[in-house]
Amino acid sequence: MTFLPVPTEPSGALTSVYDHSRFLSRSQVKQAVRAQAKAELAVFRHALAARAQSEMDCLDSQAVADASRAALDEELDLLDYGLSRAGQSAAKAELVARHVERLAAINGRRLNRRFGG
Repeated sequence: MTFLPVPTEPSGALTSVYDHSRFLSRSQVKQAVRAQAKAELAVFRHALAARAQSEMDCLDSQAVADASRAALDEELDLLDYGLSRAGQSAAKAELVARHVERLAAINGRRLNRRFGG
């Protein structure tokens, strides 16, 4: 089936471009076939590029998620470790909080540098 703008038969029914030889010249048929092939190739290339971009976006998202999880795990581990050492001391808990905030800031800058944002 073709979507080329070709004339209909006298009955009004459309047939394939090859069946229009009595309505179109041979060069018009060749030109129409080339145009159809060029359009199909452009659509195929576009679909391929869109699919590739989609796959790259998925991989980027997975990498950001993995790096974010690793950063969060380290921050929580530091917090848990620090709080277990701080005991009931408010001063020690404050010291732990500052170190966890510093680690979070470093991780945040690293993630922004690596992944943008």
